[in-house]
Amino acid sequence: MVPRSYPSRENINNALLIAHRGAHCNRKGILENTMAAFEQAEKAGCWGIEFDVHQTKDKVFVVNHDPTLHRLWNKPVDIRELTFEELRQIAPGVPTLPEVIRRFSNSMHLLIELKHTVHDEALLQDVLQPIVPCKDFHFLALDPVIYQSISSFPKRSQLLVAVHNNMSNYCKISLDEGFGGVLGNYVLLTNSRIKQLKEADQLYGVGFVETKNGLFRELNRGIAWLFTNNAEKIGRFLRDLQRE
Repeated sequence: MVPRSYPSRENINNALLIAHRGAHCNRKGILENTMAAFEQAEKAGCWGIEFDVHQTKDKVFVVNHDPTLHRLWNKPVDIRELTFEELRQIAPGVPTLPEVIRRFSNSMHLLIELKHTVHDEALLQDVLQPIVPCKDFHFLALDPVIYQSISSFPKRSQLLVAVHNNMSNYCKISLDEGFGGVLGNYVLLTNSRIKQLKEADQLYGVGFVETKNGLFRELNRGIAWLFTNNAEKIGRFLRDLQRE
C-alpha cells in the first residue's frame, strides 16, 4: 500500500478520538457498552465515548446497543419489558446512564445515541442535569424523528448519524433545520459535504478509523471527530503523532 502524505500539525493536534461503544475487546473479555470498555477508552486517552441508550419498563435509561439482552448477555428478553431491578438481576453488567455520567463525564465527552423515542423528557433532563449540552455531551440518532421527543435540548447538541442511503438527505436536514452536524462512514462523508457542514459551523465525524493508513487519510481531510472500534491501537498512533 502506498503511504499517505503526512498530516499537518494542525490537523494532528485537532484530532479527537472517540471509542465506539467504548474500547471493547472480546478477546480480553471486555464487552461493548460496559464500564470496563469505557475505562479502557479512558486509559487509551480517548477524547470521547459513544454509547447507546434504551429505557426499561420503568423508564430507567440503560446502556446497551441492542433492544434485547440476547447477543451480549444471552438473555432473550426485550429491555423495555423489564423493570430496572429485573434487568440488573439478570444482566448486572449493563450500566445506567447516570452511572456513566458520574464516572466518566469529567474525563471524556459523552456521545449518547438514542435508540428510540424518549419516554418522559423531564426524566432525561434530570439525569443529564449535572452536565452541559455540547460542552460535555452530544446526542446521536439514526432517525431525526427521535429528536422530536427531546425538544427542550438545544438542536446544536443533536447530531444525525447517516447510513448508506441517506447521507445527502441528512446533510440537507441538518443544514436546513439547524441540527449540530452529521456523522457517518468515511466513504459517504465526501469532501464536498464536509465543506457544506463546515461553512455552516456544524460538526462532522467519520467511522471507522481502524488502521494507521485510515488515520492519516482522515487527518489529511481535516476530520477531527474520529470514531474507532480499536481505541488502544489508534490511540497509540495518534499519541505518537502528537509527540513528534
